[in-house]
Amino acid sequence: MESHKKKFVKNIPICFFRKITNRFWYILGYFGPGNNLRIIANKARGVKIGKNVFIDAFVHIDTAVPHLVRIEDNVKLSVGVKIFAHNSVFQDINPKDPIIISPVLIKRKAQIAPNAIILEGVTIGEGSIIGTSAVVNKDIPDGVIAVGIPAKPIKNYKEARDSIFGNKK
Repeated sequence: MESHKKKFVKNIPICFFRKITNRFWYILGYFGPGNNLRIIANKARGVKIGKNVFIDAFVHIDTAVPHLVRIEDNVKLSVGVKIFAHNSVFQDINPKDPIIISPVLIKRKAQIAPNAIILEGVTIGEGSIIGTSAVVNKDIPDGVIAVGIPAKPIKNYKEARDSIFGNKK
């Protein structure tokens, strides 16, 4: 994670009414039947979502600072993906420690496979694929396939595609 993206705060103030409405939209965005409803619900929470985005069921997008998550055009988030724009684990152990908040950007045409986890401050590159159950804690460059815990690029997308399909378009 690039340190210039991080911000340290003591708390994330959310008024009672906002908590209730966020929870309502979160439930629709998580369980909602159909992609269109999940898109509308997550946009209502403040998530920035581009065109032709697919958000599968059971996708968790940060509840404390959803406005720090930006998903560009033609992105696919598969079932069970989790995206976090904050990290409060240090404060959970020591209340004097701050919460880390940092934006998440998923660039155009990225594909996130089932149960992948994207942590605060991460950018997923354009046209990149994140493998099943990967944990992304650092930026992923454009056009790669990244897998593992922590996620690491293992292959260039074009090379992988050509090895499977040849030079067919």
